[in-house]
Amino acid sequence: MIDNDDAPLFSIEEFIEKKLDVKGWQILIVDDEPSIHTVTKLALNSFTFADKPLNFFNAYSGAEAKELLLKESNIAVILLDVVMETDSAGLDLVDFIRNEMVNHDVRIILRTGQPGQAPEYEVIQKYDINDYKEKTELTNQKLNTVIYSALRSYRDITAINRTRIGLERIIEATSSLLQENSLRKFAEGALQQLAAMMHIDAEVVLAQSTTAFAAKSNEQVKLLACIDHGTSNTKNELLRIKIANLLESKTIPRDRMVLEQNQTFYISTVGKHELVLFLEISKDIVEFDSNILEVFCRNISVAIENIRLNDELKQTQEEIVYSICEVAETRSKETGNHVRRVALYSKLIAQKVGLSSEEAEQIFLAAPLHDVGKIGIPDKILNKPGKLDADEWEIMKTHSDIGEAVLLSSNLPIMKAASTIAAQHHENWDGTGYPRGLKGNDIHVYGRIVALADVYDALMTSRCYKPAWDIDKVNQLILEESGKKFDPNLVSLFIDNKDTFLKIHQKYTD
Repeated sequence: MIDNDDAPLFSIEEFIEKKLDVKGWQILIVDDEPSIHTVTKLALNSFTFADKPLNFFNAYSGAEAKELLLKESNIAVILLDVVMETDSAGLDLVDFIRNEMVNHDVRIILRTGQPGQAPEYEVIQKYDINDYKEKTELTNQKLNTVIYSALRSYRDITAINRTRIGLERIIEATSSLLQENSLRKFAEGALQQLAAMMHIDAEVVLAQSTTAFAAKSNEQVKLLACIDHGTSNTKNELLRIKIANLLESKTIPRDRMVLEQNQTFYISTVGKHELVLFLEISKDIVEFDSNILEVFCRNISVAIENIRLNDELKQTQEEIVYSICEVAETRSKETGNHVRRVALYSKLIAQKVGLSSEEAEQIFLAAPLHDVGKIGIPDKILNKPGKLDADEWEIMKTHSDIGEAVLLSSNLPIMKAASTIAAQHHENWDGTGYPRGLKGNDIHVYGRIVALADVYDALMTSRCYKPAWDIDKVNQLILEESGKKFDPNLVSLFIDNKDTFLKIHQKYTD
């Protein structure tokens, strides 16, 4: 269920281009007096916040500031004059930032030398600013205090926003548990959220560190998700061994955060597997509450265990389906690969026709049972090497009704879908099929899909009554049967993807 393909999530170069706060906090000074720029930078020359200095940007008009803000998306604080090229240039810039750019993260501090033109109460009431100061009252010490407070607010706001992004990824993953890589998405989203909770830029943390979720099952350790310096890599063997060694230790506490220099890890005992959250980071992790992280890790452990149980349920259903199929296959002398191929063809068509991921997964699990009704057909008819006579053919056709009846007794959604497929996969688009002579869209889409998949595989494979057909002959027949035996829309999708059909057949050949 886990997608192990390595994939770059982001690049360090990309962060440098965006001037994220790896090297400092970005401060924009907007004032038409050059001396104000000079004095401000001198006053803040030795200022640091969270062990990072300030990087200054300069604009000498509202228009110039607009251009700069459109290029630099990570400005933390703006020290803004009110009166510049116009009496309201500063306030117009505030309106542009908040309403046109929809940037509510940057902290805006108005500094005015003419308070009478922009009365403090009216400005604060009307505009979304974070502080209002007269230039004369901003001594060195007060300026340092104002910047410290603004940066702390900016850091917390951006941390909350990144937590929201991480939560959105987790919610997206939990709403699509049947998707092939949902567990990896969930785990990667959790790693992003964790980084944001530590009040460090989440992307920077992940780009400068190795973070992973791993699980131990049957004495084997497996990486569920790993972000290694910005790249998804669940094949990191050295990290897997390192985590395995951690789990071998009997002295390391379970269900508690452990902080050791540049390593942080949490070993959970939720469920029947041990789950490990592991972080190896190049700098100290600062300003976070380990108790909060313990709660976070415990909750994530429960969520991952639930996803795992869902995966096990799916595997159990699949095993039940193929166990039932083996009984029918043994009697009809067909191979297990026939039903596997039909399942894969059907899932491919379902995806291409626009069915949901849940429906595509359902037809994948249900399609192998399309001929389960053959269990009720006598051997002399089922395995007759020659052509069936009229009476034998009528008996053979009853396998659709038999399959439907057997599967309909179950309340499981997959079995109900399989019942529909068993009943309708021999119905024809033009109404000439059996057992009910359904026509067009009256035939369930599952039945229409499996009908095409089953015929394709039957023609491509040798049977007791015929040799395998040539691929071009198979493709031509399916094309000729468009609008007769098969749904024309599905035939078009088949033609567009016939090379993929052939690859499936070759990969799972008898």
